[in-house]
Amino acid sequence: MEKYIAIYARKSKYTEKGESINNQIEKCKNYLKLKYGNENKMMIYSDEGFTGYNLNRPKFKELLNDIKNKKIKTITVYKLDRISRNVKDFLNLKELLNENQIDFISVTEQFDTTTPLGNAMLMISSVFAQLERDTIAERIRDNMYDLAKTGRWLGGNTPLGYKSIKTTYKIDSKNKSSYKLEKIDEEAEIIKLLFNKFIELKGISKLESYLIKNNIKTRKGNYFSRFTLINILKNPVYVIADKNIIDFFKNKGAVIYNKPKQNHGLIAYNKRLEKKGKAYKEKDIKDWIISIGMHEGIIASKKYIETINILEKNKSKRLRIPRKNNSILSGIIKCKNCNSYMRPKLRKTYNKNKRNFSYICQLKEKSRKKLCACKNIDGITTDKLIIQKIKEIKINPKLLKKHLSKKQIETEINPKTKYKNNKIKIKNLIEKLTYIDKDLENEIIKKIKEIEKENKLIEKRIKKQKVKDEEILNNAYKIIKNHMNLFDKLETVNQKHLISNIIDTIEYKDSILFIHYKDIMLK
Repeated sequence: MEKYIAIYARKSKYTEKGESINNQIEKCKNYLKLKYGNENKMMIYSDEGFTGYNLNRPKFKELLNDIKNKKIKTITVYKLDRISRNVKDFLNLKELLNENQIDFISVTEQFDTTTPLGNAMLMISSVFAQLERDTIAERIRDNMYDLAKTGRWLGGNTPLGYKSIKTTYKIDSKNKSSYKLEKIDEEAEIIKLLFNKFIELKGISKLESYLIKNNIKTRKGNYFSRFTLINILKNPVYVIADKNIIDFFKNKGAVIYNKPKQNHGLIAYNKRLEKKGKAYKEKDIKDWIISIGMHEGIIASKKYIETINILEKNKSKRLRIPRKNNSILSGIIKCKNCNSYMRPKLRKTYNKNKRNFSYICQLKEKSRKKLCACKNIDGITTDKLIIQKIKEIKINPKLLKKHLSKKQIETEINPKTKYKNNKIKIKNLIEKLTYIDKDLENEIIKKIKEIEKENKLIEKRIKKQKVKDEEILNNAYKIIKNHMNLFDKLETVNQKHLISNIIDTIEYKDSILFIHYKDIMLK
């Protein structure tokens, strides 16, 4: 099989300035012609608009595939960092080249991998390439930390209860801009309700059930999950800054910047989730950067501290509720003995690739003295039984259609919200360009282009979403006509939504289920 000399070129930005893709390829060709003449055939691989931080690049993957298929005898690049800025990635690549007896040439650095000195210089250069990358990343972090200490809103998902507002000011006669959070009164009332009800009920599961029962939903129109509720209740953005809350965070090892201002809230930075194996864990509070924000707080410090104390107390005895909750009766089924809601709890066994779970009385599960005698019931069996019972009842199609049309059909993805958030991210990144050194601009511009690319895909999804929403509503109508025969084809969130429109509550006692239907659904 005839082998080729591969030329690889990469540039992070789409531009003809500096060492463009074409310039890199041309210099590699000239070098190879001087070294080998015109006897060898060349293959060109180029990735434009891709970072050197990782190897996730389309043409580079194609090059790797051709190496494994024995099509390449030499790889030529304009400069070593065009291949990678990560030492580990480069070591893996070098091992692959050695296994396939492939030479490596860097035109500007004059590496010759056939000699020990050339190999050593190659490794040293790869280390400096990563050092350059790490230095840039550290400078970006330092810039972000300095901005964070000012209490500004630096972007990201705007928390429920607030909207992001652009503000302008002058520095050295130049107009500058930044963003701050502004309270949304209607959403702020939901935040107050969440904190008040959690303190009253003293449990995330009970709070989740209360919200489902009262049809209280997120900004995107979805039911609050227990993970969303925990994140809201722990978020210091809502707490009004005063001496109590400052002492609270100081006792946990955190440092708070700026002095308290009347009714202002806090902003915590560097609290992003870190991956621990397959799960995600929040950084320790002592690693947070906490600053007095420029926004108005919503929750009194005493109430916030009480909430955190309850969360920490409940942490050790929290129910193992499935992360992806496939139960369709949570928030509907109750224990007839004590009137507590029954929550789904995972079991270790499986049934036809589905994880088994049980509905468990909350009072029984959380009480050491087992104050309730309610027995656990199999979740999958119970769900199937309720579905069958619903299929057997006579439903008034006209009344149900009218009832459904007043409610938003649930979908797992809200592309419009994602599109809007991306637009805000782009604006925030553009504003950051005014504060960041010129040599860091490329990283910010690269991120902007990635988000713009994502938004183009979202625009296509929005068009498809309109069709999908109509299909979901049509499916609901078909379910009415066919007595729920299509129920199993719906996603769990839509199944749950339909059941909540048909059933008020389900009570369980002594192996008997008592179903209370909504009168509007029956003839």
